[in-house]
Amino acid sequence: MAEKSDNPLNFWQELKRRKVVRVITVYAAAAFVILELVDIVSPALRLPSWTMGFVIVLLCIGFIISTILSWVYDITPTGVQKTKPIKKDQKLVKSGTSNVWKIATYVSFVVIIGLLLFNIIANIKKSSDISRLEKTIAVLPFENFSPDENNSHLGDAIANEISTQLVKIKKFQVRSFTSCLQYKRSDKPSMPQIGSELNANFIIEGTLELQDKEVTVHVQVIQAENDNHIWAEAYRGEWSEIHTIRANIAKDVANELKVLLSNEEIEQIEKKPTENLEAYEYYLRGNEYYWRSYEEQDYTIAINMYQNAIDLDPNFALAYSMVAKCHLALYWFHHDRSIERLKKGKRAIDEAFRIEPNLPEAYISSGYYYYWGLLDYTEALKQLEIALEYLPNNTECHYLMACVYRRMGEWENAEEEFITAANNDPRNTRIVANTAEIFFLLGDYSKSLYYYNLATSLSPEFSSPYWNNILMILKCEGKTNNARQTLDQALLFINPLSDARLIHASVLLDIIEGKYQSALDFLNTTNFEAVGEQFFYHPKPLLYAIVYDLMNDKVNAEQFYSLSRKVLEAKINDFPDDSRLYSALGICYAGLGLKKEAIEAGEYAVELLPISKEAFRGMYRLVELARIYVMVGEFEIALEKLDYLLSIPGTLSAKLLQLDPIWKPMWNLPEFQELIAKYSGN
Repeated sequence: MAEKSDNPLNFWQELKRRKVVRVITVYAAAAFVILELVDIVSPALRLPSWTMGFVIVLLCIGFIISTILSWVYDITPTGVQKTKPIKKDQKLVKSGTSNVWKIATYVSFVVIIGLLLFNIIANIKKSSDISRLEKTIAVLPFENFSPDENNSHLGDAIANEISTQLVKIKKFQVRSFTSCLQYKRSDKPSMPQIGSELNANFIIEGTLELQDKEVTVHVQVIQAENDNHIWAEAYRGEWSEIHTIRANIAKDVANELKVLLSNEEIEQIEKKPTENLEAYEYYLRGNEYYWRSYEEQDYTIAINMYQNAIDLDPNFALAYSMVAKCHLALYWFHHDRSIERLKKGKRAIDEAFRIEPNLPEAYISSGYYYYWGLLDYTEALKQLEIALEYLPNNTECHYLMACVYRRMGEWENAEEEFITAANNDPRNTRIVANTAEIFFLLGDYSKSLYYYNLATSLSPEFSSPYWNNILMILKCEGKTNNARQTLDQALLFINPLSDARLIHASVLLDIIEGKYQSALDFLNTTNFEAVGEQFFYHPKPLLYAIVYDLMNDKVNAEQFYSLSRKVLEAKINDFPDDSRLYSALGICYAGLGLKKEAIEAGEYAVELLPISKEAFRGMYRLVELARIYVMVGEFEIALEKLDYLLSIPGTLSAKLLQLDPIWKPMWNLPEFQELIAKYSGN
């Protein structure tokens, strides 16, 4: 019986006779190697994301061509010849190919198919892993290859802008750029370490080059845990297209991290802050100075840059919101408490809202205005809550809300918001230090110590964490050993003769340890007007007076109390609503034996800033009032005040009351011992 010509076995034999099977096998193996090679080198060479797809298309075309050519032609010892068809009366004979080649062919098929399946499954698993991972992202400063020195700021500026765009995506938790800036140096740690320090699963880094108005931005996304480069892309265009480029980067990152954007998010990302390119450049320079430090000079330069942007584009709402922040920062941090400074901030906010009524950054600026400017904490929270509806992961907003809650005495909310801010901006010294402070006030020693140590490691030259850490140790330990070590550590980085906090800390520890002459000697070497913060204002003569008073040197004590009184009364003429001045003046009056005047001054300070209005700063007024009552011998009232203060979060503790000699006149009172027993477990 004749074999049917359409028998599949015959077709298979013909494929082998024409060596098509061998070509397919070799081609498949080579294609697999090429695909793996492209997958490995693409991130390193910053090849665009379509590279892999393009290579696959080329390989598919090549596969078809090679298959056709292997069917039609054959390679012989005499050269390439057209394959001769089998004669009609000639049956397909079994190939003389050895069993070894057959086995090798089958094994190759199995191995290649297995590797392809493994690669597909691995990619599916990789995609699934990315989908499951929390979208915590850190955008590192971009390397800037622009030849013009005037554009040296653009690497940081564009990275910050991309970070700002990503914050608008609700499923992303973007680490604050202030923390990411610390990794600008060339010797930055490994990606896994950066990811661990920033608590970020994904790291974005890149380069920027602006030359002859042509901009090129290379961006890559890295899975931090294993330093796996999961995506890279190059964006090129005119500098005038930078808004489109930054929007495309944000959208592509979302796509690669398997996040589906809403229409509202896309609209926010694609919105241009200004059509005027020169105005935008001034805006970026203003941001550089605004985020540089808390120095008055930087805020002033930033205002000028933003104003230049506004002059070029009077409808630049974002620039108005930033101008407002600068004016309010000058008002708050640099004590330019003029009505005109406050009005400038408010006018800028109003302009921002006029241009763009739903601008979230304007709501944040408004939050600053009500917080710093008017001390209207309820309204400040309202403004910030609206901002969070648009930018739920904005670190600045969470941090500001934490500060407002702390002043309102809503301690649990304050703790929650501080932790959120610290998680989003874990390398920001001020946020970390303030997070430590909330735990200090709440009496959580271990958490407070953790954040204080982190703050000092981040910025060893910043005195605030050392000062607050000393207070925390005294409060929680009731001993000076570790507090003294903390002060010694601070002195390695900071000159104590020029820092008010360390001056106060040195005098305080000497007083507590009974080293009164040492305190006087130290004060003699310093040159400062007063130890002043937002919580208290103690002129230098007052510190002398307190030390001499504790030494029972009444003559010198009276002399310095009188001198301090004159300083404070003159200060009150200039700042009649500053509650700190009245508390300090009350201490002076008490030291001079003016009981009635002392109590009136201390009570008026509390009246100006009661705890019901301001839980944070108001607490300090009440502590100094209790101190005044002790100095004038009204122990019962002093104990009543202390009982209340110990029942709420604050700076006092039972251990500290037994340590600080300013409370010594009450130490032997049974009522004082009862108070200590009542709160010794705290």
